[in-house]
Amino acid sequence: MVDPSHEHVPPWLHKLFTGHQYPYVRRLAKFEKKDRRVGDPRSEPSREEIDAKFREVYPRCSAKILQEVKQGMIVSFRELGSYPPGGYRELVETPETFLAREYGRKKIKVNFYDGENFVCTINFKVGGWTSHDDDE
Repeated sequence: MVDPSHEHVPPWLHKLFTGHQYPYVRRLAKFEKKDRRVGDPRSEPSREEIDAKFREVYPRCSAKILQEVKQGMIVSFRELGSYPPGGYRELVETPETFLAREYGRKKIKVNFYDGENFVCTINFKVGGWTSHDDDE
């Protein structure tokens, strides 16, 4: 596994994993210490604790690429590909370029998982995507 403390992690990816929108990494950091009290703002993990947990979790994460497919009022997702831990470097370094080359002009969702646990997701409108009518 790659240790992200020794490699460049794009700021958007770090924020996605450690921000408030997706609490997986923050919760792991919070509940690692047994003396934390739920609801007590003083027991929130520090930035250093969150970053340390990120450096632990990120190398274990796999990625799944999904295409958003809209049929009438229903939105569903079709799996386009998956990448093992450490197997998606180009995806995180240049997501738009990578996704356009590998999957074409689509609305794409990228999910990250720690084993079977969902960590976070991000959506991309790739290659000038404008509507579902453009999809192949």
